[in-house]
Order: sequence, then structure tokens, then C-alpha cells
Amino acid sequence: MPQIHTYPGHRKFVWFTPQRRNPTEYELYTVGQQSSPKQWLHVDWPIRFDDGREPYTEDSTALRATDWEGYRDPTRTWYRPYVVSQCQVERTLDRLVPAQLEDAGTTEMNPAWARQALGTYYMAWPFVEYGLFLGLCYAVGEALSDTVEFMLAFQAADRMRHVQDIVHLSFDLEDSVEGFADTQARQAWMEDPVLVPTRENVERIIAAHDWGEIVVAINLVFEPLVGELVKDRFFARNAVYNGDPATPTILGTVRDDRRRHREATSELMRFLFDDEKHGAANREIVQQWIDHWTPFSERAARSLRGLFEIEGITAQPFDSAWESVTKNHADLLAELGLRQPVLAGK
Repeated sequence: MPQIHTYPGHRKFVWFTPQRRNPTEYELYTVGQQSSPKQWLHVDWPIRFDDGREPYTEDSTALRATDWEGYRDPTRTWYRPYVVSQCQVERTLDRLVPAQLEDAGTTEMNPAWARQALGTYYMAWPFVEYGLFLGLCYAVGEALSDTVEFMLAFQAADRMRHVQDIVHLSFDLEDSVEGFADTQARQAWMEDPVLVPTRENVERIIAAHDWGEIVVAINLVFEPLVGELVKDRFFARNAVYNGDPATPTILGTVRDDRRRHREATSELMRFLFDDEKHGAANREIVQQWIDHWTPFSERAARSLRGLFEIEGITAQPFDSAWESVTKNHADLLAELGLRQPVLAGK
């Protein structure tokens, strides 16, 4: 039976063991939302899949935990403050981005940057974000505790926000920058050698069936190698050299989201690796996933060299950007006691 904790002076009780002396607001609104017959759902599962499978099963992932409910999101993200925070962010972008583009106008923004870097390649990036959104949605449906499920749900919501921010930017660019168009973006996503390996990488993630593997593939491999290279090292850093003040503003909010995702995922890994019964096996499984997914993301990242070599734009060299990205990736994995696979050319 779940433990009941009462707190003198407070008219409340909780059905779980809080991480600290008193439960946080995040815990009160998150823990206990996902029921199972092992806890307080004592009538067995009221619904099942058509094939008789239970809604949540241990074999949905190769990872194991003695108590999945023991995981806590270090960012303490729950619905109401998340909505308030992101509403403020989006309202700021609504006001700031059009004003920045109006100042840049047609005289300051590099036409090659507007036409190719933004119109073709950045406008193709919603396909990436939507693909990762789909992968995370599957993970949300399979995750084995409410605290893990909610953490992934907010990550999925962030991906959809990123899609919408880019689409909204395209409207603002059409109004402010003469000659801008995103009509080539879909074809580039499907056929351009610069983007095809990224598309294939995302499609492989969507096709994965282990929700834990999906989380690792996105947050510990794809995003540190491909996402950071494109969004931070290419668009955010080079936009200023090409008269584009708006894209770095949008990507600043994306960087904040990535930090939150990385913290939550790293804590999930530590939680699993520290499990007295399953920790060693979990670490081995995650390392195998890192080894499996890194070559796909490395191939995608190296193909993105073409972004840095678009004719007519000013951009920092690809090699220095890739070196920084791979170092950050190695540091991220080392913090978790994992190793970066040997990369091509190293």
C-alpha cells in the first residue's frame, strides 16, 4: 500500500514519499497521476489494448527501475507554470521579431542568407522538430511513471512550439524581406544531400519501439550533435554577420528549452544508473544505444557542412563548429559516466 504522510500545521496528506522533507508543488501536482494495479488501482486495468496488452508494460523499454515513481524532474516543470512561462516567451517573440525584421528590412539582410539559409534550410527545420515531437509522443504514451511521462510531455510540447515559431517567422519574413520564400523547403527536406541524412536520422528515431531508446537517441545523441550544430553554431552565431537579428532571438528560447531537456534527461540517466539492482545493466544498455545512434547523427551533421558553405553568406568555418559540438557531446556523456564513440576522422 502507498505510504500516507501527514504534516503538522498543514491540512494535507500525500500518498508518496517526497524527495525532501516536505513535498514540492511540482510533486503534489505530478506524482500519483499515473495509476497501476501495483499501486492504488486495485480493480486491475479497466481497459486494455485490442490484443490484451496492458496500457503500461515493463517490456516497453529495455531499461529497468526498482521504482520508476522515484524519478524527479530536476527542473520541477508542471503544467500551470509551464504555460505561464511559455506564454510570456511567445508574447515577447510576437512583439520583438517583427520589430527586428522591420529594422533589418530589405537593405541590411544578406539576400543569400534570406533566400537560402532561411528560406530553404531553416524553413525545412520544422520537419525535424515535428519528427522528434512524434517520437516523444510515443515515449509519453509508454513511459512507466507519471514523473517521467510529464517530463517527456513538456519536451514534446516544446518541439511543437519550435515548429510554430519557425512557421511564424516565415510569415514575418514574407512581410519584411523582399524576395523571401519558403517554397523550396519541402523539396530540400526530401532531396537535398545537405538534409537527407538528417531526415533519415529522424525517420529512424520515429520508427524506434523502445521509448527509453527514443529519449536517448534524441537528447543524448541527435540534439547535442545535429541540433546544436544547426541551431547554435550555424543559424544563431552566423545570423548577425548576415543582417539577421530575429533568428538568434528565437533560437535563444530554443537553447533554454534544450538546457531543461538535457538536465531532465541526465537526471533520468543518473536515476537509472544508480539503481542498486538494475544500474549496471542500464548503463550498458544506454551505452549500446549511444554507440548505435551516434554514427547516424554524425553522418547527418557532417552533411550539414553545406550550410556553412552556402555561396554568398558569411559564416564561421564548419570544422571549428563541429569540433566544439563534438567536445560538448563528449563532456555531456562523460558527466554521466558514458563514452563517446570514436567519430570518423578522429
